[in-house]
Amino acid sequence: MKQLIITLALFLPVLAGAQFSGSPTPKGLTVIVTDGTMDARHSPQRPPGNGRFQDPIRPLGMVDAIQAGAFVERPDYGLTGFILIFCVNDTVGGKQGSYTINGQTYRGIYRLIRQKIRVDEKIPEGMTAYRLAGTVFFLGIS
Repeated sequence: MKQLIITLALFLPVLAGAQFSGSPTPKGLTVIVTDGTMDARHSPQRPPGNGRFQDPIRPLGMVDAIQAGAFVERPDYGLTGFILIFCVNDTVGGKQGSYTINGQTYRGIYRLIRQKIRVDEKIPEGMTAYRLAGTVFFLGIS
């Protein structure tokens, strides 16, 4: 799981338009990433450009995140740089939403989060700290 998360972090800028899907297994979450070529092979290589990638690449091994919002229903819009996730078995105010994938429905909460750049990073006003745990589906990037 840790190797998958680190690999995902390294390729996150390239995969910004990728499709994420996954299913929980006894060992954790399996994330399937495709690059739009259907068989996920022979993707065009992108040469270094004019500094398009400005943000430092951080390992996803950290569990401390900044949360912009928690939702029972899946939101359509989010803040730039945040990841939409679905936390299985989580609740907000005793309520849960649902997420169906591969014919199986899971109960939980949608959250917009981004990883903290460092452990002591200040939480922006209007946002909260969130500690990522349990089974999580990565659904999209805003």
